[in-house]
Amino acid sequence: MNAQPSALDRVLGLCDLAAGIVRGTARADEVERIRVRLQGPLRVAIAGRVKAGKSTLLNALVGERLAPTDAGECTKMVTWYQDGLTYDVHAIGRDGVARPLAFQRIDGALRVELAGVDPETIERVVVTWPSAALRDVTLIDTPGLASIDDSNSLRTREFLAMGEDRPSDADAVIYLMRHLHRRDAEFLGAFLDRSVAASSPINAVSVLSRADEIGACRLDAMASAARIADRYQRDPVVRTLCTNVVPIAGLIAETGLTLREDEAAALRLLADTPDEVLERMLLSADGFCDGESSDLTIELRRGLLDRFGLCGLRLMMHDVQSGRCKTAVDMSNRLVADSGLDELRRLIAERFLPRARVLQARTGLGALRNLARAITAEDPTQGRQLDAEVERVESSVLDFAQLRLAHLVLSGIVRFSTDERDEMERLLAVDTPVRARLALDEAAATADVTGAALDAVGRWRTRSADPMHDSASAEACETMAHSFEALYAQATAT
Repeated sequence: MNAQPSALDRVLGLCDLAAGIVRGTARADEVERIRVRLQGPLRVAIAGRVKAGKSTLLNALVGERLAPTDAGECTKMVTWYQDGLTYDVHAIGRDGVARPLAFQRIDGALRVELAGVDPETIERVVVTWPSAALRDVTLIDTPGLASIDDSNSLRTREFLAMGEDRPSDADAVIYLMRHLHRRDAEFLGAFLDRSVAASSPINAVSVLSRADEIGACRLDAMASAARIADRYQRDPVVRTLCTNVVPIAGLIAETGLTLREDEAAALRLLADTPDEVLERMLLSADGFCDGESSDLTIELRRGLLDRFGLCGLRLMMHDVQSGRCKTAVDMSNRLVADSGLDELRRLIAERFLPRARVLQARTGLGALRNLARAITAEDPTQGRQLDAEVERVESSVLDFAQLRLAHLVLSGIVRFSTDERDEMERLLAVDTPVRARLALDEAAATADVTGAALDAVGRWRTRSADPMHDSASAEACETMAHSFEALYAQATAT
């Protein structure tokens, strides 16, 4: 029972095989791109319908106002935000040629000029920005789905390979929705594929976006949004499409992370407004900008409204007047804590990043399968050889089988008892010690570890032979048995 090579190692080995097959041809660059992708950061796309708040959420995740949130040309492009040593923006054309683009920061926000470049010729815009937030994850902002201009939606659908027999260019997706609209479910269903080499609930998280606007922007808006998100998450249909639904107030999060001292000073001045006047101002956007309501200029108040929204302003006025927030740091911390951003960051850190290499290997495997099909049309012998190796890796690598198991359990395709689900979750936990996966004390002797692993192998082998199981349940039990065999091998090797 020797420990198996990782999924990433196996797929990199396939890249070596493919490189030998296509050496000296135009397809050699394609293999090299697959290899580079496997060794780079995880690619996470942010998608959703028009005006869902995608760019604002991306800015909050980065901690800077990089993604433009207006209706400019760049919001119609698929835009990648990646870490780098220098500040750079360039467009990648459909011909593969990179063209530098001029850019500047205006009021802290990034403005990119296409400078006469035809948007129809652009495959994607790539923004390179030194940022710790982008070190492990490349974030990808996509045009809104269900746009009046269908060409914008088409760019997103092409990028995510929705409805196409090829892997997406994203390893995972964060999908924003205002509420669970029929088209939202259709999108997630199209992005989702039941095979191990495509998307599954494991790499999809839904965000109930602009959650601060729920319940007429009341102070308890986020609590109301959390209850709605929880109801969605318990919906069996939603569980087949994504692992979690979290409420996020993207604007509040973005503003909290980019709050300026002059804005904090303006909030303190605003809090000195007589209570009856302030209460009337905070009833609506028009009332807040009414010329006679405050000594603050209308322009300044409009700026505050754009940055905080009504809910954010009500929250700040409540906390400043109560003495809870006195400084810009206090305000920033309060806004971020109330926005729900920390929960999304936790999900990315616990759901996506520990599985990053397996998710990348999975998309790399799909890319190699596509390459094998293309080669088969030109050289059937070589193409079938590569395709057979791809199939062999997909069916034999335990990492892929465990990913499939997590998919089956989370989506509700297979159902087990609570104790069995708990055991599955322990086993599938990434970067968890062997003893913890076996529910043993960390001081347990090696003999106890191997004994527990072998007992589990026998138990799950028996479960897999149950004649009442359907094929998916039997597959899940077999994967559990193989996984405990791997734990046994790992324990005996240490």
